[in-house]
Amino acid sequence: MIHKENNIFMDKEKLKLIVRNLELLVDSLKAEIYSDTSAVKYTEAEVKKRPILDYDEIFEDSELDV
Repeated sequence: MIHKENNIFMDKEKLKLIVRNLELLVDSLKAEIYSDTSAVKYTEAEVKKRPILDYDEIFEDSELDV
């Protein structure tokens, strides 16, 4: 009888963890969906000022892309 109660308790704990993770996921999705997109738009001048950090941005070889 004790063994069954422990399994039920463990299953409840796993379910609580799953529910908590799902809540965090939903909160993250809401933040992405409802965020202000105009706050993260850059002007062309700002984009030109930023440093190039990606290898592909420096060495674009369209001939090699097959």
